[in-house]
Amino acid sequence: MTDKELRKLKRSELMEILYYLQKEVETLQKENESLKQQLGNAQGGISSENLEKIIEAVRSAASEAFRGQSEEKSTEVNDGNDESGKETPDDSPEAGKREDG
Repeated sequence: MTDKELRKLKRSELMEILYYLQKEVETLQKENESLKQQLGNAQGGISSENLEKIIEAVRSAASEAFRGQSEEKSTEVNDGNDESGKETPDDSPEAGKREDG
């Protein structure tokens, strides 16, 4: 509403507007308090017990990943290839020619 429209309203109409605005303010204040409580509960939601479980899960996942990388490297070495994937001198086609020649 513009200032002109507000000035033209009767006193009873202005009081009614004030009443409903006050009710809306109270409702919003209650909602705000409720949300603050929910936020407070969420922030303090990780107990030391849960934190220990999370840390243990991360350690376990890290050790499994490390073991997986170690197994991949040992498989590459067992295949006769060095870490770069290039052929070793024994596996190259030229090695067979030298033995025959």
